[in-house]
Amino acid sequence: MSPPDAPRALPGAALFTALLALALVNAAAVRTNDFRVFHTAGARVLSGEALYRSEDGQYPFKYAPVVGLLLAPVGALPLRTAKALWEVASAAALFVFLRHSARLQAPAPSAASNGLAFALLLPYLWHLFSLGQIDGFLLAAIALSDRWADRHPLASGLLWALALLTKPPYLVFLAVALLARQWPRLLALAAGLAGGLLAPALAWGWQRNLDTLRSWWTMLGQSTPELLCAPSNQSLWAIACRYLAPGVAAALAAVAVGTLALAAMTVRAALKVPAGARDTVTCACLAATALLSPLGWWTNFIALAPLFGGLAAESVRASERWARTVAGAAVAVLAAVAVLTAELISRDAFVFWLNQRHYGLAALACTLAALALRPAAYSQPMTTSSM
Repeated sequence: MSPPDAPRALPGAALFTALLALALVNAAAVRTNDFRVFHTAGARVLSGEALYRSEDGQYPFKYAPVVGLLLAPVGALPLRTAKALWEVASAAALFVFLRHSARLQAPAPSAASNGLAFALLLPYLWHLFSLGQIDGFLLAAIALSDRWADRHPLASGLLWALALLTKPPYLVFLAVALLARQWPRLLALAAGLAGGLLAPALAWGWQRNLDTLRSWWTMLGQSTPELLCAPSNQSLWAIACRYLAPGVAAALAAVAVGTLALAAMTVRAALKVPAGARDTVTCACLAATALLSPLGWWTNFIALAPLFGGLAAESVRASERWARTVAGAAVAVLAAVAVLTAELISRDAFVFWLNQRHYGLAALACTLAALALRPAAYSQPMTTSSM
């Protein structure tokens, strides 16, 4: 069965209901750590205050100035009201992304694999909602950008630019655009980046915009190094901090080895199934946004949804025993990581495992396993029921 012809049981009403339930539970929560950053940024834009301040401590605003402008409507609302609307919108955005993830998945999803994949993603989704993080919107933007790349290249490039201005690791999707020769999309990306950097000048004037861009760059330079080895960072950079000598050389070596391993698996899978090459590279790029980013928080592993879904399906449907064994082991690893959360064990135990980079190591192992199994996965049988 070729990838374009494969029937797909796309997640539907059950998934959206589950996401909405998670959003509503967290909408009333007292914890607003990350969301307060976005709310404060929007309020500062409305009052004409500086966006980037060193006194913000652990939770500074670190995104491009244009993102602050887009957050102005959020800052205009009371904190609790804004958070509730943000959570519901995040649920809708994640639904868009997870639907697209199912289209990228190999083997094609079934009702059972959709349910299992959601269970594996649940700790990451819960954490995103509990903190009010922005990643759901970025994943939806990159999903729509990927879907519209050929039919609507202008909208596709602009959405990609917005995601990139928020989090630079999305630049890795250049691999997809170059592979597919998406020149109009790339031109739209360049226009979107230029427009995003210059647009605030219309509201603030050229000099203030230039000063704000400098402040943004300074903030990134000041905040990023000290977070490379933070326990919540689960990327290859942080894994190097934990298991190699902390330092730039060790981190670069770990990232280089990880990049080569990820690229090798991706190229192998793409060559074995040329018809699915673009989807395979897209899946690998999604994984890279978390694994290779200097600041890959464990919530970012929601981006591995199509690979996690593929492992879930392979663990029960693979025609060969070795494939079922590998996929089943990967699913067991992800399930074990899900158990090692603060909600199910003591806080001290959770912090211990977090310091071992258990999320990052599990994500890396499962990414490589999913890409290795992907060529055979396209020929697996499936049911046509949906979640």
